[in-house]
Amino acid sequence: ISTTVTLPAANSTTHNITTGVKKIEILVSRVSSANNSNLHLLLGDSGGFETSGYGHAMGYHRTGTSSREATVAAYTDGFTTNGFGSSSYQIWGNWKIWNTTGNTWIAEHMMWGSLADNHTFYGNGYKELSGTLTQFTVATLSGSFDTGSTTMVETMGDD
Repeated sequence: ISTTVTLPAANSTTHNITTGVKKIEILVSRVSSANNSNLHLLLGDSGGFETSGYGHAMGYHRTGTSSREATVAAYTDGFTTNGFGSSSYQIWGNWKIWNTTGNTWIAEHMMWGSLADNHTFYGNGYKELSGTLTQFTVATLSGSFDTGSTTMVETMGDD
């Protein structure tokens, strides 16, 4: 099952989840934020979006004086990118989340930005929801999207 949302869509785009989904891929194409903002992924159940309890680290790797410079940060309020520091970035890549057991989901992302041709943006982590996943949102930490699209691809448990 695949759904595409064209941006801008305020500062977030919400996707509803099909019951029984075990894997979700979020394809990010030409996404840009007007406020130099990182992307933020929140998971939600029937009680709404959960904004705490995430275990997540993210960062970027780039060519530098040592050819191995890296910057890493951690968030507990959602799955978040790190390093998209220019409003003229356009971002391509993917975010994947998998249901490991019960209501626990693991996530990882790998992205590239148009003004950072020698950067790789990455992250991984987990979140245990209080109920069954019913929705997720891709948002900017501040401001709004000004271009791009997100495509959600769902994989069912027996696919």
